[in-house]
Formats: sequence, C-alpha cells, structure tokens
Amino acid sequence: MQHRHAVMPLPQLMPLLLAGAIAPCPAPVKAQLDGLYRWHVAGQERTGPTEIKSQQGRFTPGLYQKLRRAYGLDPASGRFVDFDLFSGTQVSTFGAKVLGCTALSGGGLEARVAVQAGLRNRPSEAPQQLRYQLVRGPAGTWKIADIVYSHPAGFRLSSYLAELLGPKS
Repeated sequence: MQHRHAVMPLPQLMPLLLAGAIAPCPAPVKAQLDGLYRWHVAGQERTGPTEIKSQQGRFTPGLYQKLRRAYGLDPASGRFVDFDLFSGTQVSTFGAKVLGCTALSGGGLEARVAVQAGLRNRPSEAPQQLRYQLVRGPAGTWKIADIVYSHPAGFRLSSYLAELLGPKS
C-alpha cells in the first residue's frame, strides 16, 4: 500500500512551523476570535470612525474602555489609532485563522492567530502572527485581555493604548 503525502508550499507551512507545540483552542475561544474578524473584515467597507461598541462583549472591561476611547479620538488633535489593531498593519485585513492555544499562568490562554492582510485585492504572502491573550470572564466566557504583535517583538496593544491615551508629553 502506497501512501501519498501532500506537499504544502513554504509560505503556508511557515505559520505551522512558527506555532510550535500548541493545542487546538477551545471552541468558545475560536468562536470569539472568528466573530471578531468577521466583524472587522465587514467593517472595513464602512467609512468613518470604527464603531467598537458591538464588540464590547469580546473584550475585558478595561481593554474595551481603552479601545472605545482610542477610536473616539479626534485625528485633528494629532492623536489617533494609526494602524489596524487587529492585524498590526496599515493595510486591509482579508481574514484570520486561529492556529491554536497555549495555557498562560493564572488560568488564561494565549491564542495564536494568523492574519491575512495586504493592499486592496492583493493579500501579502506571509500572514501576520498575532498572539491574543484571553481570560475567563464572570460568566465563564473568554474575553480578550491583550494582543501581542510580532513586529516589533513584544509590542502590545495595552502598552500602545496606554501611551496613546496617556498625558501628552
């Protein structure tokens, strides 16, 4: 009996190699992240400020309040969200794939997400790697507490928002 092995092109294989030893995410975590990206991709067609209120239940209360304040900033003030928080880029997001989860100390989870982004109808070849940190909410649902971006290494949504919303220097 002969076995056939599918050969995966390197750009598609890289996220799997980079992911390391991670387990599949629990269904509620995957549903949270898939829902966020469905909303995000659909919302790119709308003009005007990002309306985050419909997504409030996906985030911890503290992160949601900072996101709401950040998206409410007046660009004329010189302070505004200057990149796509859910891809870590300044281009369009086409979709995302939840690659898997690892446990964090304190009972949280870190979900690795490969985000396909690029210019209008041309996704870039290599997906952006984002690490979503989630904690259990009061009703047992998973809430997004932070996002860690791959570039620059260790760059976090929480520290970006703290700096953006902090006192002007």
